[in-house]
Amino acid sequence: MRDLSGQSGWTKPSGSSKTPIIKAAIVVILVIGLLFIVKQKLTSGSFIGGSSAGLSDAPHGLTPVSVSGVSNAGGVNLSSQTANLGPVKSGISGSATATRTYGDGSYNLTVNATLPNPHGDSYAVFLVGSGGPVFLDFMSGSGTSWSLNFNDKDKYSTLNRIWITEKITKEFKTPETHILEGSF
Repeated sequence: MRDLSGQSGWTKPSGSSKTPIIKAAIVVILVIGLLFIVKQKLTSGSFIGGSSAGLSDAPHGLTPVSVSGVSNAGGVNLSSQTANLGPVKSGISGSATATRTYGDGSYNLTVNATLPNPHGDSYAVFLVGSGGPVFLDFMSGSGTSWSLNFNDKDKYSTLNRIWITEKITKEFKTPETHILEGSF
């Protein structure tokens, strides 16, 4: 029998066989990183898909157009109406202005009022139609300055009268002391 352990027929190469693979992987990673940076600079978007939209000014020379009672928000025609509210009977002081905007399923009502200090009570706003008064919300404020900003789905644009009442109890959503009234 021959002892092969002493022979040098098999020799290990001087360099590692893994070195070219590591160098190629590093080059691939660097090229991919460079491509991402170039893409970012060219598109100004995100690294992962998508693009960004740029804002620019409208062309010079355009003039705004307005139509009485109608405003346009993002291509949607909205109707806008204003009501001036006055005292229901003599001896009551106060005034208010209500503006409502509605259309495309939305309804916004803004009420600004100058009313006597309710001394612990609250003021409430009601819209009134053929079915009677509909409670909207309580006004916020203090002293003689009161306001309401009400937003909801449009289920109120057919109600054309508006009331402000003084509310002694907040539990029931029914009008109590009727103070101011107006119509759209």
